[in-house]
Amino acid sequence: MINGDTLNRKLSDANGTVAHLIDLGMSDSRIVDYFTLAAFSRYPAEEEKPRLLSLIADARAKTAGDPKEVRRQAFEDLLWAMLTSKEFLFNH
Repeated sequence: MINGDTLNRKLSDANGTVAHLIDLGMSDSRIVDYFTLAAFSRYPAEEEKPRLLSLIADARAKTAGDPKEVRRQAFEDLLWAMLTSKEFLFNH
């Protein structure tokens, strides 16, 4: 993606949305809802949400390190995937 570095810097910013939602103590489920609304202007489909939550849980379980940092990285990766998806690119 042409704007890859710019997008990655914004996603990993300590004052960015991902860090802010985690600092607020939002649940994984609410963060998935928030990201889907922000990226696609819709809630996750019934079959999407469990899969997305499972991907986040798997990433957290398989990665060593500070649990908060691991969770933040998992959500940065999820949001990156959403913002580079065909649905986002063709609808926005």
